[in-house]
Amino acid sequence: MKRFVMIPILLVLLLLTMEQGNAFDCEATGKSLFPCGVFIIGGSVEPSTSCCSAVQNLKASAPTPDDKRNACICLKEVASHYPNIREDIAATLPQRCGVDINFTISKNMDCDNLPPLP
Repeated sequence: MKRFVMIPILLVLLLLTMEQGNAFDCEATGKSLFPCGVFIIGGSVEPSTSCCSAVQNLKASAPTPDDKRNACICLKEVASHYPNIREDIAATLPQRCGVDINFTISKNMDCDNLPPLP
């Protein structure tokens, strides 16, 4: 009898693990975007190669509308910790890296009203 009780519990745990594995990882994204810091505070004219790689990874990690919304919320949260971010420069980051993330990076992004995915 214990075996029959354990099977549903194991299936639920497996499904939860799979869902978490596919979820947008804000902490990892925040860390990966660290090289962009110098650019978005106006300390360099162009974003670094590692910064642009992080922006490309950001786009790849947010393929669905929910992921995109979570990425937006994450970027707002990360940006809120840095009062010296130049919003005019941050808004150009994806374009400067040649990546279309389909929304503007800003501390004031409206993550509930993002444009549809291309």
